[in-house]
Amino acid sequence: MTCQRWSYRRAGSPHLMGGIALLGFLLLVPGEALGQEGGRIEGRVTSANNGEPLPGANVVAQGTDEGTATGAEGAFSIENVAPGQYTLKASFIGFQAEVREIAVASGETTQVNFVLRPSVQNLEETVVVGYTEKSRREITSSVETVGEAELNDVTVNDAASLLQGKSSGLYVTTGSGDPGADPTIRVRGTGSISAGADPLYVVDGTISGGVLPDPSNIKSVTVLKDAAASALYGSRAANGVVLINTKQGERGSETKVSVQASTGFNRQTTGNFSVMDASQLEGLHGQMEGSPYAGRDFSQNTDWQDLAFRTATTNSIEASVTGGSENTSFYLSGNVYREEGTLKNDKLTRFGGRVNISHSVTQDLTVDTRLNGRYTDETNNPTGALYEAYTNLPWDAPRAGDGSFRTGRESDWIGRDNTNFLYPLQYNEDKSRQYDFNGAVKLDYSLSSWLSFETTNQVTLQRDDADQYRDIRTQAGSNNDGELFNSYAESTTLLSSSQFSFDRSVGKHNAGGIAGFEYETNHYSGFDAEGGGVFPNLRALDVSAEAVGVQGTITKSNFVSGFSQFNYNYDRTYFASVSFRRDGSSKFGENNRYGNFYSIAGSWALNNEPFLEGRDWIQELKLRASYGTTGNASIGNFVARELYDFAAPYNGEIGARATQQGNPNLTWEIARKTNVGVDLSVFDRVDLSVDAYRRINDDLLQNVPQPSVTGYTSQIQNVGKVQNQGLEVSLSTINLQEGVRWTTDFNIGFNSNEVLDLAGGEPVLDVPNANQRLQEGEEIRTWYMRKWAGVDPQTGKPLWEKQITNDQGKVVDTELTSNYNEATLQMLGSASPDFTGGLRNTVEYNGITLSTFFNFVYGNKVYHSARELFDSDGGYLTYNYMELEDDWSRWQEPGDDATHPKPVAGGNSNSNDVSSRYIEDGTYLRLKNVRLSYNIPSAWLRSLNLQSARVYVSGDNLLTLTDFSGMDPEVGLDGVAGTKYPISRKVIFGVGVSF
Repeated sequence: MTCQRWSYRRAGSPHLMGGIALLGFLLLVPGEALGQEGGRIEGRVTSANNGEPLPGANVVAQGTDEGTATGAEGAFSIENVAPGQYTLKASFIGFQAEVREIAVASGETTQVNFVLRPSVQNLEETVVVGYTEKSRREITSSVETVGEAELNDVTVNDAASLLQGKSSGLYVTTGSGDPGADPTIRVRGTGSISAGADPLYVVDGTISGGVLPDPSNIKSVTVLKDAAASALYGSRAANGVVLINTKQGERGSETKVSVQASTGFNRQTTGNFSVMDASQLEGLHGQMEGSPYAGRDFSQNTDWQDLAFRTATTNSIEASVTGGSENTSFYLSGNVYREEGTLKNDKLTRFGGRVNISHSVTQDLTVDTRLNGRYTDETNNPTGALYEAYTNLPWDAPRAGDGSFRTGRESDWIGRDNTNFLYPLQYNEDKSRQYDFNGAVKLDYSLSSWLSFETTNQVTLQRDDADQYRDIRTQAGSNNDGELFNSYAESTTLLSSSQFSFDRSVGKHNAGGIAGFEYETNHYSGFDAEGGGVFPNLRALDVSAEAVGVQGTITKSNFVSGFSQFNYNYDRTYFASVSFRRDGSSKFGENNRYGNFYSIAGSWALNNEPFLEGRDWIQELKLRASYGTTGNASIGNFVARELYDFAAPYNGEIGARATQQGNPNLTWEIARKTNVGVDLSVFDRVDLSVDAYRRINDDLLQNVPQPSVTGYTSQIQNVGKVQNQGLEVSLSTINLQEGVRWTTDFNIGFNSNEVLDLAGGEPVLDVPNANQRLQEGEEIRTWYMRKWAGVDPQTGKPLWEKQITNDQGKVVDTELTSNYNEATLQMLGSASPDFTGGLRNTVEYNGITLSTFFNFVYGNKVYHSARELFDSDGGYLTYNYMELEDDWSRWQEPGDDATHPKPVAGGNSNSNDVSSRYIEDGTYLRLKNVRLSYNIPSAWLRSLNLQSARVYVSGDNLLTLTDFSGMDPEVGLDGVAGTKYPISRKVIFGVGVSF
């Protein structure tokens, strides 16, 4: 290539990520071309992901030092280029470079546009870890980041649901399809028996205080899993930490306005579950011994599910304004989200807004302000529609002859509960409102080139209001002649966090660290009242004739903490990190208010070693190891105190009775975490991370039985121990990148849970779910019930397993019995999955992007409790029944090898009582999302003065592969599947523009 010296002019301010080398180059004084008249090169550099411009991208002529940087709109121009052939290279951090061969003619302009595709991994990308930021290359701990592109596929109204199936070892499940239902998250299993097991949420580096950003404001989510990553959060990090980073503006960039709008429809999914119509139910009763409805011909055939559910809509609109000057950056956003539930009279409406502003007051002082507000209005179905849609008989008519709704209490109504959910739907209401506000101010002052001070002060306010009206004309309101229930609850959290940070390098030695102090106070108060004798359609308690119930609550708690961390690396090859935190909390006993938490971690970047020199196809090969402790403070405010109850007067006088024995020694549950991992990035196309971990949670809180002489039945003590251990794999690959780009992201997390110690070694029933038992050597959520053994082929009676034991209590034999009370209670599998994960494939071509995302769960045992009603073998004559699965059959005559006992009016020998008959495999593979989008070509946008435009269609929950007989195998952590609010299958159409 012939290349003479030529000069350039910048097309705007360089992006901060352009790098130190580029900034130094841009300070050169532009010169004049020598010799003949030169040509001109101009063009734009944009992202293949969304067509957005890439400001600060480098455009250089290979083999020379000549080049330029793109401006705010991604545009560049190079003036006075000597005629000849050139090889131009465009590059940007986090994206794959693109090379173009061009010819420059004298006095002419050559147009060159670059479309850069993201790299599989960017080792210099900054990741927030604890109270610090590190590049991926420097990380010694187990962290995983989910970016904006991966988060914005499914359509949900909460931040936590975005993570389902997208991070190894992160189990996200939602037991309800209600638009207002909150998902449950576990990081590397459950490590507590009676305390909370949810992760700690941190937003933009500060503990959230209970308010999470709206999905449209989230830029990325990072999950901190091991102690090295989470120990800086000490007393609240035993269950993992989820860091949420919101979108920010860019300094020196032009103002950009972005608007996205979407609309679509939702339908309930019923999976493999369906109830009988009138004809099918008549056929069942015809087989049922002793049924009073056998042989009767019912003309009515009501589809109660069709009356309870509907095709609902989901609509949203989001708008944001971003930009900045030399000293200021800003991000302003607002959104409206409205989702109707598929259950009639069920809907959620949310208004949200966020302001993120950063301003450099001086060269050394920066002020960041973050404000986040949200209002949520939710209307719930006030009747028993979810339950009655499945239990009500098709033989009952919902309307009378004149078209009015029947109450269900008519003499010819057959259904057992004598209710028609359509009747109270005319009158009753159930509404709630939630107000959330979070505001934080951060000051960052640079004391020197290597030392800085930072302080963040935050306030979080929440208020919840609820109103329930039960009309006197309905069964629910008849007991008290019409009822009205009002409640409110409000909470305030104040947080102040300050720290010193340093970063020094001497030769190949690099050191950094932090030391800080944090204080948090929480206040909660609530009040609710219920009045009776309310005249129809009045909605104020002052019209009630009598008070049915009044109660109020006030609580308060404080945390005080000191924390520190020291990091060191030699030649960016050998890395070490240690941290220490001391926490104090008012929640614990006066003898154990303070706890110490620490971590130590190291990593070795083998790719920097001489023995791998020259192997450029290895971008990263790093070994990691860490050990440390974290705590769990997710308990009530007064569990360590002696408590008295003043609510029940004695003989008409105010009195008190002792209700809880105090424990001054009560303290934190401790998690001891060990992690080893390896990170591998090769060929700039494959990124692999593998982690093996063990977490032992010690000093677990447990209600320990007490002698009756104490006056108490139990006392909360630190006595339990639980272990979680497992393996996590995350793999990202670029399969094709020439013309068509095809990428794959896969993650899987295996986890094994075991109870190691209980008080006195004695097993106890799990209080929330009496059909599960805590026992040493078993998993936390292990089912404990009678073992189903099938159907006696000669009699059609149910069979269970009876264990025969010797004098020492050891099982020596088993036999079958048809007597339910003789059957032996046994441990019968766990509600926790063996592994979970997700798989995403993305194909891009010429502005068209197609992505598919699957999530999967394997090995959990689900107790399908709804079958106790719908599959009761005649136990509930006046409830509807579920259709049998294809491989199920009912016993009819001697010799039948059937899955279901003989149907008998009133039930067949307790066949529908609790047993493993209703335990099913909860394994599933779900097509969680399919999205097809098209980026409008830039040539079409210029005439409309648009920077970018995109249209898309998206589908959620389109297909679920499972053997589970219910509506949905995804249930809550307890593993119980009742009459579930079904999840929605959504189809969404959207458009997004930027200008």
